[in-house]
Amino acid sequence: MTAYIIFDRRQTTDAAELALYAPLVGATLEGRGATKLAGGKALVLEGEPSEAVVVLEFPSVEQAKAWYDSPLYQEATVHRLKGGNWRVMIVEGA
Repeated sequence: MTAYIIFDRRQTTDAAELALYAPLVGATLEGRGATKLAGGKALVLEGEPSEAVVVLEFPSVEQAKAWYDSPLYQEATVHRLKGGNWRVMIVEGA
């Protein structure tokens, strides 16, 4: 079943760290069957504000989690975590 990883950036705390993170992510996705479906500013209709949202599609929850847990992505994500406050989730497709 298709799965989606949603990255919701609530607040930037260090733009320089985010600038280091962004170019590293592409290489971590190679060969993972992932597709970037959306990325940019979000119009929040309810709830807490969000600066930006990225949606990645994977063939399955297992493949999405394997990518997220991979050493290559975890190495890159250090910069993401230093650069902002996030909410990240995996959602099963319908």
